[in-house]
Formats: sequence, C-alpha cells, structure tokens
Amino acid sequence: MSRLASSLRSWDPSVRLILFGSRARGDELVDSDYDLIVISERFSGIPFPRRAVEVWRVLLRSGVLGDFEFLCYTPREFERKAREIGVVSLAAREGVKVDPRRRGGTGIDRAAGP
Repeated sequence: MSRLASSLRSWDPSVRLILFGSRARGDELVDSDYDLIVISERFSGIPFPRRAVEVWRVLLRSGVLGDFEFLCYTPREFERKAREIGVVSLAAREGVKVDPRRRGGTGIDRAAGP
C-alpha cells in the first residue's frame, strides 16, 4: 500500500487516498480487493471512466500491481459526493487515510479518518 501511495504522490504531491471497504474495516478475506478513493486536481477535465485508467498507468510505470478498485474524483467532486447518500459518503466517514509516511511504511493510518 505504501508503494501505491508513493507512486501516486510522485504523480501528484497533493493527492489524497482513502481506503474503504473490507480492507479498511479489517474484515477482508484472502482474495478481497483494495477499494480506494483517489482525490486529485489532475482529474479535472478527464471523463470519469478514464480517470482510473490514468491511475493504473502511473502504477504500472512504477511496477505496482495488485487487486485495486479506484473511484477517482477532483477535490470539489469528492466534497460534494461526501455529502450525498452513497458509497463516497460512507467511505468519507469510515475509510482510512493512506499516506506513505505513516505507520512504519504500511501507509495505512487507522487512527485517523479521512
């Protein structure tokens, strides 16, 4: 997770990442994927379906592979979606920040919500 966060920070130093779902709750199964919200101003002007493709390009160039699912928003979109009923508002409340500088390199800070 730390390599993923570091790669995306190289692409956009102000990127914010929120892990949500079973991996964030700690009740994942062996084959559970990683659900992540990626918040970046760099998504401005990029159609929503193409944003995850851009994230994958960054990760593949960095050699980061994994079973990841991305929801990608600009900061303004995320703030709006976080106030609506849906997966984004749930992730905003219950998800955990991912930061490569935290928790001994794992990148996951369970002590702080988004």
